Amino acid sequence: MNSQQVDCGGDETPQQPLMSTDKALEILIDSANIIDGTIFVGLEEALNSVLASDIQSNINVPSFDNSAMDGYAINLDDNLVNISGESSFIITDRISAGTTGKTLLPGCAARIFTGAPIPRGANTVIMQEECNLIEDDTKIQIYRPLALNENIRPCGNDIQVDDVILKSGIKLKPQDIALSASVGVNELEIINKITVGVFFTGDELVEPGNTLKGGQIYNSNRYSLVALLNNLGCIVINLGNIKDTLDSTCEALKKLMHDCDIIMTTGGVSVGEEDHIKDAVQSLGRLTLWRIKMKPGKPLAFGKVGNAAFIGLPGNPVSAMVTFLLFARPFIKKMQGLSDYMNYTFKVESNFNWHGSKPRREFVRVRVDSSSSPAKANMYPKQGSDVLSSIVWADGLLEIPEGASFVSGELLNFYPFKEMMS
Repeated sequence: MNSQQVDCGGDETPQQPLMSTDKALEILIDSANIIDGTIFVGLEEALNSVLASDIQSNINVPSFDNSAMDGYAINLDDNLVNISGESSFIITDRISAGTTGKTLLPGCAARIFTGAPIPRGANTVIMQEECNLIEDDTKIQIYRPLALNENIRPCGNDIQVDDVILKSGIKLKPQDIALSASVGVNELEIINKITVGVFFTGDELVEPGNTLKGGQIYNSNRYSLVALLNNLGCIVINLGNIKDTLDSTCEALKKLMHDCDIIMTTGGVSVGEEDHIKDAVQSLGRLTLWRIKMKPGKPLAFGKVGNAAFIGLPGNPVSAMVTFLLFARPFIKKMQGLSDYMNYTFKVESNFNWHGSKPRREFVRVRVDSSSSPAKANMYPKQGSDVLSSIVWADGLLEIPEGASFVSGELLNFYPFKEMMS
């Protein structure tokens, strides 16, 4: 990259009114385009990737009738079906998994093991625990009524030829990979991983392991953001901390704008004299939004720089995580080609009162008590955007609409961290 300083001067923009959270999310989702390009990978490398094309089976699973139990396959005469009393059968064969038995004649039985093919002529399987060996182990004797097709898994019982077993747009889980293997697929077409460039502004930031001086803080945002991106399977290019100047911010953007699908930052998106992200992005690209009517996390920026989408998260650690989960996460998941990209919520009851009719939508950190129905949400006592311990204590976010006022028992949307952090 050219390391000379660039002119980052931009026209002053009138202060934008606060945008609603719903409108902001709509803008991000509408702007998210599925990343170009796919690759084929072996099954062992496919975990957590996004499937690019449907998987259709070209075989039946199982491909033959087989035994669901260790026991005896029997050629049962129709006259013996459901007749009480004892029945006996001559043992004429032994069939283990991976072998094919001989045709079974009426009144005969074959010792058979789980998964072994049902021999021609057999029409039911009796568990070994229900059979007694008699006459020097040449016969079996059964003391209960018999029925046809017991313990037989028919051909195609699980999957049939031409069934679509996996749909494109899913994040591949271990069971998906196992299902692919069960129909003979040895590699999967997946969508290329997203590359996200990150850097962090703030001269007060110090890396963990160093000694803090007056006015300095440790940079927790770097590690939360990279961890969240790794959780989503992104490739991360990390420039680390940069100088809190307009020129340094522009240079960082220029290093990333042509090689990344997304650029993400924390800090520098507010309206202070030392907040340079907004001016830098506008000089090299454009901003679509940068202030959201929510708490925590009002200063959220979104736009485009070169080939890359740009998301600027707030500098306060709780605000950075909350805005990532609510906005960046579904944006990234849609870009990855996932069909299910929106955050999941369900209703819980507040176990606290809320007064004041606050003008911004709030996302408070809560812990849910599921011992009652409906579940009740208890609020962490300190809700400041700097209280990172609240994220560790909580198991999700409770959404409180603008202007709301209520007493304990109000039903509200709950965003579980268990789902949002995966």
